[in-house]
Amino acid sequence: MATTSTRRRFLQFVGVGTAGLAGCASFEFDDDETPRNDLSTLIATWRGRDPSDAVTLQWLEDADDHDGVSVELAAGDGSSADARSGVDPFGDSELLRHRAEITDLEPDTSYRIAVDGDETDLSVHTAPDEVDDSLSFAEGGDIGTDDVVPRLHEQAASRDPLFGLVGGDLAYADGYDVEKWVTFLEHWHEHMRSGDRLVPLVAAIGDHELRDREYYGTPEDAPYFYSLFDNVQEDRAYWALDIGDELSILLLDSNHTAEVAGTQTEWFERALAERSDREHLLAAYHVPAFPSAKDLDDEERGSIREHWVPLLEAYDVDVAFEHDDHTYKRTHRLLDGEPDEDGVLYLGDGAWGREAREPYTPAERPCLAVSESALHVIDVELSADGSRRFEAVGPDGEVVDRLEESGTGSQHRFGGEVALERSDVGLVPKTIR
Repeated sequence: MATTSTRRRFLQFVGVGTAGLAGCASFEFDDDETPRNDLSTLIATWRGRDPSDAVTLQWLEDADDHDGVSVELAAGDGSSADARSGVDPFGDSELLRHRAEITDLEPDTSYRIAVDGDETDLSVHTAPDEVDDSLSFAEGGDIGTDDVVPRLHEQAASRDPLFGLVGGDLAYADGYDVEKWVTFLEHWHEHMRSGDRLVPLVAAIGDHELRDREYYGTPEDAPYFYSLFDNVQEDRAYWALDIGDELSILLLDSNHTAEVAGTQTEWFERALAERSDREHLLAAYHVPAFPSAKDLDDEERGSIREHWVPLLEAYDVDVAFEHDDHTYKRTHRLLDGEPDEDGVLYLGDGAWGREAREPYTPAERPCLAVSESALHVIDVELSADGSRRFEAVGPDGEVVDRLEESGTGSQHRFGGEVALERSDVGLVPKTIR
């Protein structure tokens, strides 16, 4: 990977470890190595506005002034929209974060990106305002900055996802390591592209976003996450992504900067009640209610089973994406903790880059239908008729697991379930009745 001007500034900084960054020491760099707008960290994000008519573009810069620049989006029909980037410190580092909130866009439309009057070779695409066919997105968590991450990104991007949903532990920077955030953003910018299209990043919070703690912090304990992924709906890291009247994903904070019990759970129930007619109703959060590798009786996991699982079941949530364990898991559909075709599917457990752990087997934890020690990202495809397809793929395109649910039948609101079982030739489909 080429060394960008943003990265050079870090490499020239003496004592780039957490203690030095926390002290906000000065950097040394040459003017000819720092262009006015280095876009190597440019990403598209959705942060709680209607994604069919709005997008946020953000990037980091190491310039000394706080002047914003113009950002213009131009569609193929000649229409355009623009905004001037707001500039704020990136957390408590010396880098600046540019943010352009561009609204009044057309649904399901591609736009070319120009920054400061210069057209780039990049584009963004708005969400549809109704799901009348199908859409797909990439899902996972626990990414980090290891060398395998670009390969997983490229596997995800090759499937042309509308967006990427990351369930926490993005840069694995523990609230201090700004260089890891730069690398994380560069990886997403360069490798999470479908052609020239930037795939928008939708993020939940995890424990490795916080400094000096894992749980029961405040937004000030996760300065870099909140600098990029605060939302316009709430002052904490829980909010709803709605695409038309067909799909809703509720993003939650599993005791990191908002307690599970109390205000957040009250919001969660209201949000579920308002969206109970969705064809696809999903949730995403970091700490799993039904972990595949960690302690099932841990206090945080118990809190989620106590406060959120009853709501997931009561409001017929289709899938809950879980993370944190660094494995791949798919549970049976669960009701009251037991396999039940009318229950909730818990999927994921987060290994989009971080080294995979050894999970418990389904025999050891009967709530599990599949568990694998495997890096993966999940390709999610949702259709207007209620059918769904989930395919977990590894960094070389290998299929870790595949699940298909049809839009009719007796299982939940769908039909038969397709799993994968081991055979002498690898993973092969098996229908579960």
